[in-house]
Amino acid sequence: MIELDQCSKEYGIGVVLVQETLLKPNRPKSCTLTGYVPVVRTDAPLEATGCRLAMTGHRTLVFVLIYLSPSKKLLRGDTETLLALGGSVILFGDFNCKNTNWGCAVSNPGSNKLAKLLRKLKFDIMAPLTLTHYADDLVSHPSIIDIAITKGVAFNVNCIEPIHRLVSDHRPVLLRMGPPTGGCPKPMIKITDWKRVSSALEKVDTPAFNNIPDAIETTDEIDSSIEAITNHIRTMVERCLRVVPASVNRRKLPANTLELLRAKKAALRHACAYPSRDNRSRARAF
Repeated sequence: MIELDQCSKEYGIGVVLVQETLLKPNRPKSCTLTGYVPVVRTDAPLEATGCRLAMTGHRTLVFVLIYLSPSKKLLRGDTETLLALGGSVILFGDFNCKNTNWGCAVSNPGSNKLAKLLRKLKFDIMAPLTLTHYADDLVSHPSIIDIAITKGVAFNVNCIEPIHRLVSDHRPVLLRMGPPTGGCPKPMIKITDWKRVSSALEKVDTPAFNNIPDAIETTDEIDSSIEAITNHIRTMVERCLRVVPASVNRRKLPANTLELLRAKKAALRHACAYPSRDNRSRARAF
């Protein structure tokens, strides 16, 4: 608790919601915080911790921290119930929904279900730009499983970033909000999914390539072929672009910490490619 308090003060955190803890029904007295009242339900797959905030110049804002176990399914009824808690709701946390749209290596069924709910319930999804979960095993890849779902929120949720503190494979995640719409503009950046670009360029049976003659004999044909290839590449890159909010006030990690993270990732990749005892031991050492 001391480290959590120090971390909250360092980052200027106004609201702390904690989920996926050891506060279980069979341990009702495991938390000694003054005023803590455990409310536990075992009939719902979704774990949720929420609070209401009375805001100046904005209607009451409902924050709900989410944890969905990988063994449980995301239910439409749970999502509808939480979004109906108020006119302005933010659902934030570990939905265990992996999607290539927010930087995961693959998409899982949970994210496909979330996409269907997005079209029906009309909410917005935001995801951090950097990884939030580093699995302890050598098989799973680091991923982004913490996202924010917002509905009826006028504030700009302009930054979601992991905090590399509080030792855990699942990093704490910080959500920052800016002025309401009409205040400071939300900075945006473009991100290219180069894997999708690479896959798209592997297809040779395309109109752009089909118009290039098999035997190029004149300089005009050379120029037209170069233009066709250039336009095709530009089109593929534009199709694989996505516009996301830029992170603001992001704290940079110390150089030695960045070097350690790079070494850890390199050790994990090496252990996956060459799973010897020495390589696994070195990876675990990080």
